[in-house]
Amino acid sequence: MSPQRISYIAITCLFLIFFTQAYLVFDHFQNTRASLSRESNAIIEDAFRKELNQRNTLFKHLAKEDTITVSAHPKSENTYKFKTNQETEKSENGIGFLDLAINSYIGKTLPLNLHNLDSVTKTILESRNIKSEFIIKIVDPSTGKVLEHSYKKIESTLLMVPSKLLKIDLDNQKALQLVLVNPFGLIIKRMGLMLISSLIFSIICLLAFRFLLRILAGQKQLVSFKNEFLATIAHELKRPVASLSFNLDCLSMPSIIANTVQREVLVQKSMHATMELNATINMIVALAKMEEGLLVLNKEPIDLKDLFEDLKARFMTDSGKRVVIQTVYELEECTVTGDAQLLSQCFANLIDNAIKYSNKEVLIIISLQKTGKWIIVSIKDNGYGIAEEKMPVIFDKYTRANPNDMKINGYGIGLNYVKTIVEKHKGEVEVKSQLGEGSEFSVLLPE
Repeated sequence: MSPQRISYIAITCLFLIFFTQAYLVFDHFQNTRASLSRESNAIIEDAFRKELNQRNTLFKHLAKEDTITVSAHPKSENTYKFKTNQETEKSENGIGFLDLAINSYIGKTLPLNLHNLDSVTKTILESRNIKSEFIIKIVDPSTGKVLEHSYKKIESTLLMVPSKLLKIDLDNQKALQLVLVNPFGLIIKRMGLMLISSLIFSIICLLAFRFLLRILAGQKQLVSFKNEFLATIAHELKRPVASLSFNLDCLSMPSIIANTVQREVLVQKSMHATMELNATINMIVALAKMEEGLLVLNKEPIDLKDLFEDLKARFMTDSGKRVVIQTVYELEECTVTGDAQLLSQCFANLIDNAIKYSNKEVLIIISLQKTGKWIIVSIKDNGYGIAEEKMPVIFDKYTRANPNDMKINGYGIGLNYVKTIVEKHKGEVEVKSQLGEGSEFSVLLPE
C-alpha cells in the first residue's frame, strides 16, 4: 500500500473519530440539558409548595384558624366544577389536587407572590449547587402568553433551559414556569469528564496522525536516500572494477607481457583498483556495524609516517589530476594505537576529498604534530572550500558539500565515516575552510 493511500485512510479515520467525538459530546450535552430541565421541574414544584405553605400559614394567622377545611357544601362563589378527567391532569401536573384547591381558596385573599417565590427558588437552587440566573413566569397554558414574570428581565437566549408548565389553579388558566438563563457553566461542569476525555483522545489522535506523517515522510526520504546511495555506490564500484578489468585485459596481451615496464604499471594500477574496491566495501561494512553497535577495533601500534607515505604514493600515482602531496613531520616518531585498516581508510577519504574538490592543480599538505595529550594530523588542500552554511552539516550522513556538482563522484558518507571512526578511537575532528581558498581537516588522536 502506497504512503499516499495510507495518508488518505488515516485522514478519513481521523475525520470519523472527530465526527464521533463531536456527536457524543453533543448527545451528552442534550442529555445533560434535558436532565437539568427535569431538575427545574422538581425545583419549581418544590418552590411553589413552600411558598404555598408560607401563604397558608399567614392566611391561618390572619383568619385566626389552625386549619383550612374545604366545606362539603361550599357557597356558590367558592364552588369549583371540573370534569372527571381533570383529576388525571392534576396528578400528571406534579401538584396535587389538595394543593390546587388550597391555592385557589387562599389566592383570593393572598395571591401568589412572585417575589417571595423568587427568593424561595433561589434558596433551593443554591442548596442544589446550581449557580445560574433564572426567571419565574406565570403563563396562560392555553395561549402561552406570559401574564407576569419575576422582577428579573433577561433577554431570551438559545441556552435557556425552561421547566414544564406547572398548573397552579383548578381552572387551568395559570401555570408557573422556571427558566434557567445561560446555565452553560453548569452544563459544562457536569460534562467535565466527557469533555476532558474527548479533548485528550482528540489530542492523542492528532499527535498520532502527526507522528504517522513524520514516519511516512521519513520513510520516503530514506527510500530516496537509499536509491540515490545505491546508485552512487554502484557507480563508484564500477570505476575500480572497470579499471581492474581493463588492466587484466591488457595484461593478457603478449605485447604487454613482453614489456616489463608496462606490465609493472598495469599490475600497480590493478592493485590500486583492488585496494580502492576493498576500501569502499570495508567502509560500508564498518558504518553498518557501527550503527548496529557491532564494530570492534583491532588495536595495534600504528606508525603514522609509514601510513601516510603509503597513502602519498597511492594518490600521487593514481589520479587524473596533477597532485602534489607534501608531508611535514614535526615528530621523529609518531605512533598511535588503533585499527590500522580503519584509520588508513579514514585518512584516505580526507585525501580523496581534497583531490576531488580541487582544480587540476592539487596541493595537499599533511602535517603531524603533538599538543598535550593529542597527536594532531592536519590535511590541508587548495580546493574549492566549504560554504559557511554547510559547515554544521558536513559530517552528517548522505550530506555533500557540493550536491549539485554532478561531475564530482561521491555518496555523502565519507566525512561521516571519518567522524565515526575517529570518535571510535576516542578522538576528535576539526575543520577550517574558506570558500574558494581550500579546507583544512585536523584529526586529533590520543597517544
